[in-house]
Amino acid sequence: MHTEHLTNVKAYWVASGWFISVAAASAALLFFEGVGLLGRSELMDAIWVSVGVGLGFGTGGFFAGVRTAAAPILHGGAIAGTSFVVWFLSNIVLGGFTTGVSAWEPLTVRATALALLVQGGAAMLGCWLGYRYAPVRVE
Repeated sequence: MHTEHLTNVKAYWVASGWFISVAAASAALLFFEGVGLLGRSELMDAIWVSVGVGLGFGTGGFFAGVRTAAAPILHGGAIAGTSFVVWFLSNIVLGGFTTGVSAWEPLTVRATALALLVQGGAAMLGCWLGYRYAPVRVE
């Protein structure tokens, strides 16, 4: 991929891809809850949540890949990284307002690694597929 340059990364497509990713993941998880796939056991919940998040971030990545037609790996990584920035800022800004005390919710190393793997992998794969699908690519 010779388009993998930071100059090809567009922040507004990363933000748009992230919003679409979150919306699609929410819709998938709502669907899974509606058909009764969630709530059976912790293991099955973890699997279905990973599938829903993967589908959502793949969808957002595909959108960003088609729209930018450049740097699919960097765009996918930035979409996944945006989740951690939003998590960090929401814990800092909204933590004290909602409960009156610090509501900091730490992520374990395992949860962070799994989230990075699922979100990053799905967003990068979606961006790459969108890049391949785009009718005109930046070369």
